[in-house]
Amino acid sequence: MASRSQQQQRPATSVFVYGTLKRGQCRERCWPRRPTRIELATIVGQLYDLGHYPAWIPGEGRVEGELWSFHEADLPATLRELDAIEGYAQKPTDLYRRVVIECTTFSGEEAWAFTYQYIRTGRLDDRLQIPPDSNGLARWPVM
Repeated sequence: MASRSQQQQRPATSVFVYGTLKRGQCRERCWPRRPTRIELATIVGQLYDLGHYPAWIPGEGRVEGELWSFHEADLPATLRELDAIEGYAQKPTDLYRRVVIECTTFSGEEAWAFTYQYIRTGRLDDRLQIPPDSNGLARWPVM
């Protein structure tokens, strides 16, 4: 597993998405820039069903999603648009915060990526947690 200093040497140029921004989902067409690659990947944590969208928080378990990779020059515009979609404005009223997390692709590669962590954890109820499938992965269903 890569250390924090390695992470800082290789800045994240990918975004891990686990819900409505994935291919086949309602916000699939909201990406402002074309990715260089999209891969299935997993992160450590728990996934919750909040109705129209999911919430990811750190924890035990594995969550399946997609790793969208971009040219470094396209990343700032991409993150600005995604911040607006996710309501991330670095204010106390935010539902999510943008964080960097380690991902593992289905081909076994490890990568650092931005993702959105749900921060209103007081609203989460165990009954809303999406259980893992037979492969041990929690995933947001295609809507």
